[in-house]
Amino acid sequence: MNKDVPEIVVRVLQGNQTEDDMHVFLQWYHSSQGNKDIFFQLKHIYDFRKGEKYPDIIELEASWERLWEKLKKQSATHISSSETNRDKRYSSIIRYAGVAAVAILLMVVGVRLFYKGRDQIVWIEVRTGAKSEPQTIRLSDGSVVWLNASSLFRYPEKFGSKNREVYLDGEAYFSVMKNERQVFLVHTDKQQINVLGTEFNVLGYSSDPYTITTLVTGKVTLGTYDNENNLKNEIMMDPNQQVYFDKQSFQTTLSEVNTLDVTSWMKGIYSFRDSPLEEITRRLEKIYGVTIIIPDKADREEEYTGKFFAHQTVEEIADVLNFKRQFRLQFRDDTIFLQRR
Repeated sequence: MNKDVPEIVVRVLQGNQTEDDMHVFLQWYHSSQGNKDIFFQLKHIYDFRKGEKYPDIIELEASWERLWEKLKKQSATHISSSETNRDKRYSSIIRYAGVAAVAILLMVVGVRLFYKGRDQIVWIEVRTGAKSEPQTIRLSDGSVVWLNASSLFRYPEKFGSKNREVYLDGEAYFSVMKNERQVFLVHTDKQQINVLGTEFNVLGYSSDPYTITTLVTGKVTLGTYDNENNLKNEIMMDPNQQVYFDKQSFQTTLSEVNTLDVTSWMKGIYSFRDSPLEEITRRLEKIYGVTIIIPDKADREEEYTGKFFAHQTVEEIADVLNFKRQFRLQFRDDTIFLQRR
């Protein structure tokens, strides 16, 4: 490893990197997944030490994309960093080298410890695989979360004295205990849901270009983030309403839905009503751990209505989608091709 990397990483965290720094940093960053993980741990701890709000640990890749865009802009404008006192730089390296060691330890253990003042919060991570049955998680306040396949959920072992905050990358159904003194916040990719006590479903995989939130009972306030991480477009939802948030255009669509269709996955039933084929196949990819490729855009946008069952094989479901025999199906390992005949 380049002996200057620790110092360069510190400058990147501080936003004082030069164009040469950027070149070395990107080589180091892209050389291994471990380096990426270390950098994001450092970034979150660095932000936390500055007194900023608890960072959204589900949005690691999104945070990197924002930093990447910033680095590219700086490269284009040839912004260079000013020289700092060598003793201060050395102190920073020592300090952040210690943080790096802590970050590595935290990644190995799998539990995140964060300190603010005298309070200690232990974060627990639950990850479900493809073909997993819904997993039930009981939170310290009595709230219950049902986690679907291929999902990641992070929550504190015990909620602190302020807000009740959790982080989701995937799909989950929430039954939140009412507590007017402690707001319940669900963070997903570019979205935040503000809850007092209610039941709702969130389909929010960071790999999907959309997030779908469906309210079953009670009320929630849903807010979305822009590329600058500014909270905007707050929407008050009523029961039987659904918000579709397009993460690329930042547009939201509010509609009335049958919540039984949305939550039937908890019973092993996946219901679709006038849903684009691409949206359906994205769900199938998460459930079965496969990749489904549909080359034709018109085919991806065609709408379908129907039900699938968790006990069915992906081959059986693909055959149902092909009921008109409009596709030529090809199976290659974990990849399925739906090619128009």
